[in-house]
Amino acid sequence: MQPNKTLSSPHTAQLISAVFGLCTLATLSAVATPASAETRGYVVSWLATATNNPDFAANCPELAKNPEVVKGLENTGRAPDRAAVNGQPVPPLDYPDAVQKDPNIETVVGKYAYGFDLGGPAANKFEDPETHQPVDDQLWRAVGCTKSFQATPPSAPYPEEVSWATMVDTSPGYAIQISGEDLSRDGPVTVTLDRTLRHLERDATGGVRSNVTYALDPSPRSHNVLSGEIRNGMLLIKSGALYLAGDMPFYVQLDLKNTHMRMRSETGGKLAGYWGGYTDWHTWVYMYTARPGSGADGVGFYRALEKLADADPDPITGKNRMISTTWRMEAVPAYLATADGTVVAKASSEGLGGQVHATLASNGGAPADSH
Repeated sequence: MQPNKTLSSPHTAQLISAVFGLCTLATLSAVATPASAETRGYVVSWLATATNNPDFAANCPELAKNPEVVKGLENTGRAPDRAAVNGQPVPPLDYPDAVQKDPNIETVVGKYAYGFDLGGPAANKFEDPETHQPVDDQLWRAVGCTKSFQATPPSAPYPEEVSWATMVDTSPGYAIQISGEDLSRDGPVTVTLDRTLRHLERDATGGVRSNVTYALDPSPRSHNVLSGEIRNGMLLIKSGALYLAGDMPFYVQLDLKNTHMRMRSETGGKLAGYWGGYTDWHTWVYMYTARPGSGADGVGFYRALEKLADADPDPITGKNRMISTTWRMEAVPAYLATADGTVVAKASSEGLGGQVHATLASNGGAPADSH
């Protein structure tokens, strides 16, 4: 029998050595490869102007002196706007000259408000009751003494609560994607926000259902990509611009400059936290002035916001067009897909950074001992 020359040839030995080397390299490469990136999906299930009402007397001492106001938390403690033409009463908003006078509603002087340090002047600062950092939130200062804003979660300021409930059933929702190498650990992440193509689904309690699949609106108009990080289980964003188209009777748009976010995981994978930045105060107040029968003091709101706006001066008039603000938000896990059905984000009940926090307290968001 002839020996097997194929196995004993030098070329074959070189080939075997090369194959072994490649296998070893492949094994080492597999070990060195980092964990594949993951993307978790959510839809916003609750959104409203952030409130902070631990002590009405501390926030609004002048109104607190009026027992009728304290008893009923009336809007401003003053009579509704009235107008007269030739001695006869007329609807005041049909005669703008009749409501030009600033009603000078009381504004918040208390120490605390939720938000972020946006770089505004020290004289305007509140202290965040959760982080104890200085924050800018002039919108809260403007409206926080009115009846509409004495709500605390799970209630929302009126009429935002009613408006949001209507929009959930009739308008596209807001979707959040959080992407990173390993979302169970601290590290850099990318946060993408879009609208969905259809309205959100409710559960048996009337809340927004978790783990539903939603197709994302491919329009670039409401597409936002922000860079952030998970730190100590908290999702943080400290810059960027945010734009999400809205629908009446809710906000006509969610529009923030110098966007900041602080969100954390709660039981069931829900996110809860705050978005803040500068927003166009005219657009914000339109939700209240467009329907003067809502019970809110539209004229008082308008004048207070005009006085307290703290960014983006008009080059002609010098008046600021934007105001610092904070929104409180919640979001539930959801599967997100492109219009053709490709899933791009998965629902997860796991906590961001591997942490699940206690539910934000009903004092507006901070743990009970934050004050």
